[in-house]
Amino acid sequence: MRIAPSPTPDESAVPSPETPEAERADPATGRVPEPAGNGTESGTRTGTGTNTGTDSGSGTGDARTFDRALVVVHGMGDAYRSQILLEWAEPLLARMDWLARDKVIGADDRHGVSIEDSDLSGEVPMVTATVRYPGPRAQASGEASDAADDVVLKIAILEARWSESFLPMSRGQVFQWAVVFMWRTIWRVLDLFLGTMVLVPWYTLLRHWTKPAGEPRELPKLVDLAIDVVRLVVCTIAFAVTWVFLVLLAAVLTPILPLISPLLLIPWFKNVAQGVIDGIIESIGDVAVWKEKPLRASAMRLVVRTALERAKELVGDGDVHLFAHSQGAAVATYALFEELVPSTYNVSRLTTVGAAVVLLGRDRWQGRSDEYRPVDTWLERNKAAGAGREVAWVNHWAIWDPFSAGPIADTAPGRRERWRNAYFPGGSTTKGPEEHAVHNTSQPFLDHSVYFENTIQVVEPTARHLLGPGFPDAPAAVAYVENRLSVIDKKSLGINMLAAVVIAAILPGLPGVYAAFATLASWVAGAIGFMIGVFPGGQDVAEAVPAAIASASFVTDPNGLNPWSWLLASVFTLAVLIWLNQRLATVTRRSREWDRCPIEPRHWLVLSSIPRAFYVAGAFVCVWFAIFAWARPSVGWLIVDAVLLAIVAIFVFVEPLYAPVPVVVAARVGDAEAGAPTIVAGSTPMKLRDAVRTEEFRNDLAARRRLLRPEGRRARLWAKWFHGWPESATATATAPGTATANE
Repeated sequence: MRIAPSPTPDESAVPSPETPEAERADPATGRVPEPAGNGTESGTRTGTGTNTGTDSGSGTGDARTFDRALVVVHGMGDAYRSQILLEWAEPLLARMDWLARDKVIGADDRHGVSIEDSDLSGEVPMVTATVRYPGPRAQASGEASDAADDVVLKIAILEARWSESFLPMSRGQVFQWAVVFMWRTIWRVLDLFLGTMVLVPWYTLLRHWTKPAGEPRELPKLVDLAIDVVRLVVCTIAFAVTWVFLVLLAAVLTPILPLISPLLLIPWFKNVAQGVIDGIIESIGDVAVWKEKPLRASAMRLVVRTALERAKELVGDGDVHLFAHSQGAAVATYALFEELVPSTYNVSRLTTVGAAVVLLGRDRWQGRSDEYRPVDTWLERNKAAGAGREVAWVNHWAIWDPFSAGPIADTAPGRRERWRNAYFPGGSTTKGPEEHAVHNTSQPFLDHSVYFENTIQVVEPTARHLLGPGFPDAPAAVAYVENRLSVIDKKSLGINMLAAVVIAAILPGLPGVYAAFATLASWVAGAIGFMIGVFPGGQDVAEAVPAAIASASFVTDPNGLNPWSWLLASVFTLAVLIWLNQRLATVTRRSREWDRCPIEPRHWLVLSSIPRAFYVAGAFVCVWFAIFAWARPSVGWLIVDAVLLAIVAIFVFVEPLYAPVPVVVAARVGDAEAGAPTIVAGSTPMKLRDAVRTEEFRNDLAARRRLLRPEGRRARLWAKWFHGWPESATATATAPGTATANE
């Protein structure tokens, strides 16, 4: 939603249909440009995208020239033209290109993604691309085949941007409605956090303790018990603190929110707070409109329908996929299943990420029930469509996302059952879509907005759906290992973040630390003063340097520690630690996600654990020194404190390695599946060391090592250290019994 409309692109440069051909002709050649969409292509494409020749189409937007179209729908808040399109098209096309060029399946330089058209300012922003990947012969042999074997797909990605399709509600209306919505959201968030922070450790403890004697274990029973008890205690305390904080915050905001709009009549308050308030309105105002204004909610859904109509024109008999985030998922789901017939638009797949389908439900009419059962409606539509015309529904939810708050089901007990199946697979009586519990950042304030950065768990599955059934699945063991390592990496990111907060909060107050910080600040201020003094027209260097240091005396005085300077030093320290954590996380993540031949998991686990060890050790040392400096306990108590802190630190360090990893919960669409397994094939939990020792994982790694061709001195050194290159380039696949990994 916009408070004020953004400028629209200048359309004066686009020739109107009435423009004479003489005026549209190229001055140099005198020719009239061809209308968009008249590209040609050689070769014959089948309905599955297989091409028996080369493809030279322009990919511009003719009807029925695309094999597959993806319509992306944005979530709550402001959305500028092409914003959601770029947010998802870029990572999806990048991943499709990476997958299509994998030499393990017989790819060579002609394979990959070719961008045909990128219309980012049109009425319906759209990106079109041609994807070419190896066909069946190359996939079977692992060697490149001729072009006749290639699979060629033409894909269009469109944007459905509904944020400017309606008149927003007033600030007063939004804030009056926001009180009830705030409490409902907070209770749902607390319910999710109760499950993630308390029930998962509790169920894990019970599962480990009651495991039969003959069943294999990752750790001895007593070690499992110690880790599980510490995890349960720490997480329960953290949940209690979170519960108190959120409830108190809601209690404070309850009387304040309705008064915010009248307070804006006071000039000084308006000057101070209007920017922040407008930002809040842009975020939650759309939600208020969706729930309280049915006519405007219908306008949102009309945008989705228009985009689907355009997608259907582009694909003809091809497939249309609908992809929606946050509130957009609620809008798209309601429009698709309640108002439209999906088969009319060739919609074969709905993917929702961070979906607020349950939280927002449907629009509310006065005097009507707003009961909403999206799963039942989805199943009814599929039943009416008949075999081969059903819509597959896949839902991705981050375990710390406060808005999606877990799986999608028509009842609260059903959602709890589907949530438990994600961690502890078992029997299920609840119908629902395929559920992917994912790890984005392990940080509640960020998880909802960064699904597009989750390459392994969100982007790649979606990219594989777009590539179609002709593209080979990753070996099950390889997919499991990559997913497990991705979860470990994201958990490490969250732990490092918490450790950074502890370090930043305590470090400036320790004896001697603030003096060092003040000295550093003096150097920085002095350097700025020196640069000012160098330039003519002002003070010379001898005057500018002391003046700059004096102007920042609130942080440059070694003896000037006070609450404000402590806060400033803490913020600076936290910013540095977060930046460093993000940089290290980027390196470790890219080494798994984008390296054609990633290092063995045991080596990666050791290297990626080094930053976590420093962060956890830093927090441990800061807390211990704070006890020593501020409480002045006896030596005996210092030793006791050190032992207790060391136990907690060790637990925090190893927790990402042994924490439960969610599985993919299969879609359940009928009563006959009540006793069927709830796990999607390929996501069955196993020991990491067992997955690494499987034949398919070792063979895949051996194949990638044979194809390894490092370029540059550093790359060759890395390949020699971790892959035994160049000997590995001629080695054969390793038998599972000869593996030495002990992850």
